[in-house]
Amino acid sequence: MTATTALVTGANRGIGLETVRQLASRGIAVTGTSRSLSAAAGLQALIDEGLPVSIAELDVSSDASVAALAEQLLVSQGGVDILINNAGVALDKWQPALALDIELWRQTMEVNLYGALRLCQAFVPAMVAAGYGRIVNVSSELGSLSEVQLGSSLAYRSSKTALNALTALLACELAGHADVLVNASCPGWVRTELGGEDAPLSVAEGADTTVWLATLPAGSGSGGLYRQRRVWPW
Repeated sequence: MTATTALVTGANRGIGLETVRQLASRGIAVTGTSRSLSAAAGLQALIDEGLPVSIAELDVSSDASVAALAEQLLVSQGGVDILINNAGVALDKWQPALALDIELWRQTMEVNLYGALRLCQAFVPAMVAAGYGRIVNVSSELGSLSEVQLGSSLAYRSSKTALNALTALLACELAGHADVLVNASCPGWVRTELGGEDAPLSVAEGADTTVWLATLPAGSGSGGLYRQRRVWPW
């Protein structure tokens, strides 16, 4: 089976927007989400270019918002073939752990971890029923426990470590469904609002591994973490 529909969260800018562009350029009908439709000018520009893109308002931290979008897409198109959990926040950038406001930890987990789980719970059952699905959780090398070289950013980095665990464990649960694959991607240091102007990678390069994982052929691996299309250590 070839994927025909995709959902990309946090798609109004940066890597998420570029992911939508690359998928849509392959002829995949992509729903890109934004917390506010007023912030979705980039997605509208893709539509104006003639790409098969639609826009949906979504707050991944809201059960009701996720449920409403799931109902809409399940009714209109039977769900999605590809789910990319890209929405994320970095609220404690370079803050030391001993000074971290616990509320920032909660807010970060709500979006970066619980949001991804909400989307999986909402859309993966239909993938299982259809016998096909590609789930990609956008992580970070900063969440790798094997590559810890500095402290700080505890909330953001821990949320990505937990997202990696979600990826591996969900892949185990879905092991009996050979063509429903779950993987995580590390975009790398990318020139975005988060990465800054000095980052070495373009948004196109940052989105590449995510798009590659989202379009893997049948028989490909599941439960891995990848950076630049290569396995990255947990």
